[in-house]
Amino acid sequence: MIKIINLILFIIFVAVVLVFTAENPERVSVKFLGFESIKLPISVIVFSSIIAGILIALIYHFYAVYKIKKEQKGENSEKKINSSGN
Repeated sequence: MIKIINLILFIIFVAVVLVFTAENPERVSVKFLGFESIKLPISVIVFSSIIAGILIALIYHFYAVYKIKKEQKGENSEKKINSSGN
């Protein structure tokens, strides 16, 4: 059931991307901190921004999970030391 839902969501996402790309063929340049990009279709800029945001979120997520696991590992080793000392 989950696979079917994921497939449906993926198809909807692809359809939205195709419609957005077809409706926004204008070329624009982006200025940021004094730098100006080459002229690219607005859809390329939007989707590259989305990908960059996803990558930043994934990096933060993996760091948070690593930190939690490290804390749990430290707590487990303290419990073993305390239980073996009694």
